[in-house]
Amino acid sequence: MISAMNEQQRHWVGVAEKLAGKIAALSEKYDRQAGFPHDVFTLLSESGLLGLAVPEAYGGHGTPEGNVHLTAYLVTEAISRACPATGWDLIIHYHQCGAVARLGNEEQKARILGDVAKNGALMGSLGSEVDHRQQVASSTTSRKLVFQADMAPVDGGFRVNANKHFCSNGPVADYLLYWSMAPGARSGGEGLTLSIVTKDSPGLAFHEHGWDEIIGLRSSVSWSATLTDVFIPWQNVLGEPADFVHKDPYTLELSQAFQLLGSAQGALDYIVGVLRDRPFLQNEEGLMVLLGELQSGVQAARGSCLYANMLWEQRRYGDAAQASLSAHHTARDTALLVTTKGFDIVGTRALFRTAPLERFWRDIRTASLHTRESQLLRLVADAVVSGHYAPKQKYGSQTVKASTWRELGLEAPAH
Repeated sequence: MISAMNEQQRHWVGVAEKLAGKIAALSEKYDRQAGFPHDVFTLLSESGLLGLAVPEAYGGHGTPEGNVHLTAYLVTEAISRACPATGWDLIIHYHQCGAVARLGNEEQKARILGDVAKNGALMGSLGSEVDHRQQVASSTTSRKLVFQADMAPVDGGFRVNANKHFCSNGPVADYLLYWSMAPGARSGGEGLTLSIVTKDSPGLAFHEHGWDEIIGLRSSVSWSATLTDVFIPWQNVLGEPADFVHKDPYTLELSQAFQLLGSAQGALDYIVGVLRDRPFLQNEEGLMVLLGELQSGVQAARGSCLYANMLWEQRRYGDAAQASLSAHHTARDTALLVTTKGFDIVGTRALFRTAPLERFWRDIRTASLHTRESQLLRLVADAVVSGHYAPKQKYGSQTVKASTWRELGLEAPAH
């Protein structure tokens, strides 16, 4: 980790590290089952770690920004070091908590985040509309994420019909973040809206759709979801249309970078352990030089992650978001390098499931494909050339005026 951690960070990282052995021991079982690690999340809940993305005002241990603080990142790294898939599940939970913390009103934060802090409620996502079964490319191609799911106004709220995919934590979550377009809005910058769908909502159904055949992050149970006439009351709509684009600068990439960093460190831990247990391998000059390269890469990735976090702490939002993209790239490539070259160091025994390296490689390879690397690096390049980066430009233009509910002919009830 880092030597300059404050007392709170040392405490929570210590809690995570104490759980790491149990998490690692359970990881193979849930990987084989492609099942959610309920036992692990019971441990995370009982230890208080699920509440690190909940502000202290609502019973948690986080900041007013929810998941955007170094303690949560360092814990993500420590958990991912033990099990990359569990680390992924955790950042999905943290990210949704953070959205509620930053966009929700007082009642929503007290109700939803209070349930997380007090009862260990879990959060998941209803975001992606990319169907892995569809082989024909969409007619909409852009470096921006496109959401076409709707919200039809009805008495007391909205009725929604949609198909969502890669819904991480979906079938096991208590609260799900639903991404859609406000009625009448034509772009994300005008009306991308986040709402909460509860697990018991009539018309919400999850479908495995071959998830048991995916090679990595199998315990994330990122099934597909169908929403058929699901009712979302006004009390579960987070803010005004496009608040996520215009008022919330925070992004997911740095959380993913710390997850990849922890995964890389966990794989490297195993590789180093093999070299210590088999001293004759240390006589091979090429292997030891390669180990030095991998260690240096992990250090560089960690430095990049910490640099991006420093910019967030300074509230230099554009610079921080751009640096997070670069940190994600560095952590991604380092994690892939560590696991790929790790096979060369460990040898054929790494191919067996009795060794964790092949599982680390599968999880890292899967996490690395969450967003196309070319899209993220093009955003970095555009920012370098233009000298400007808007944190949420991936989701919609911040030069477009956001619509209010009133401008769309709707009236949100007063809270």
